[in-house]
Amino acid sequence: MRLSTSLPLLLILAVAVISSGCETTDRVLTGAERIVSGRTGKTIIDLAQGKDPGQIAKRRLDEYARDPESLLRDLRSAQRDFKILYEALGGKVGEKWGKKEVKLPEQKKYVKYTQNYKSRAIVDFDKGDILVETVDEQDPQRSLKNAIVTTLLTPQDPRAVDLFSDKEIVLTGAKEPYLLGLVLDQEGNAIRTPGDAEPFAEHLLTSKSGRRDVDQDGTKKTATYVTIKMAANLSHKQAEKYRPLVQQFAEQYKISPSLVFAIIRTESNFNPYAVSSAPAYGLMQLVPTSGGREAYRKAKGQDVAPSRDYLFDPENNVELGTAYLNVLTFNQLEAIDHQVSREYCVISAYNTGPSNVFRTFSR
Repeated sequence: MRLSTSLPLLLILAVAVISSGCETTDRVLTGAERIVSGRTGKTIIDLAQGKDPGQIAKRRLDEYARDPESLLRDLRSAQRDFKILYEALGGKVGEKWGKKEVKLPEQKKYVKYTQNYKSRAIVDFDKGDILVETVDEQDPQRSLKNAIVTTLLTPQDPRAVDLFSDKEIVLTGAKEPYLLGLVLDQEGNAIRTPGDAEPFAEHLLTSKSGRRDVDQDGTKKTATYVTIKMAANLSHKQAEKYRPLVQQFAEQYKISPSLVFAIIRTESNFNPYAVSSAPAYGLMQLVPTSGGREAYRKAKGQDVAPSRDYLFDPENNVELGTAYLNVLTFNQLEAIDHQVSREYCVISAYNTGPSNVFRTFSR
């Protein structure tokens, strides 16, 4: 798994998306120019030209050691550029679906666009259902079938999934689908391969598809869709799926497995591709520039902000999330003697940041 040693990988993707025509406002254009002409852009250009990533990383880390303020500037830049990326995605979606129909990735909703933003999948982990729909009016049945198959077979591999563009998902079969066992076909079987997904997609198109009107900013369009119910006892199945990881890292970092499960349930409801505007990523919703950085320092011994792709990987995310709980419990909040009180403070600090907890004590 790749790890950016200067800024989260989302910056590279932001420049790629914006420069390919995602500018929708003057602010986005201005932001794109700033990214490309700034330090982030120079790093991206070096990488794109094939220059040694290791040397680039070492040079940046050496600079951080000499000038710690440069690290803070880069971390703040990462947060600003995430907002630009998010706005650019919303602009592209609005062009195809209309502003009222813009749906973007969230903590407990996986949202992925394909086919020039004409097709999308929305997996709602709270409600336990999946909406797959398309506004392609030339061949909606074919487009919808492709979108269904892609959704069912999307791998547990962040390198194959770019949530912030319409880039097609690579279905290699090298990693199992992240929805494996969470969606069953009409006969109650798990869906693992194209041979499983395609007949189920045909079944859905025949018996479950529907149509609805879409207001594309004054122009009426038709969306063709299917809704898929996820498996019963969804939360239990999801918890079991990640239990080995939780137990492994809970033991390693001396944290209660129940607390780790509670954090995952609250922060993402077991959505491995969870995103929030913080920006935070993955099962335990780590912000690369704060909790993610603290956790990586604890787990790996390096002062690095982990990339988005790194945090979308469940193993990496659970390890760093649990490591961050360790930092909060045994370092930042260790002065709280009462065990239950400390655990409550750890939970609050995980969600809002330790500085907010400290401010509460200082009042």
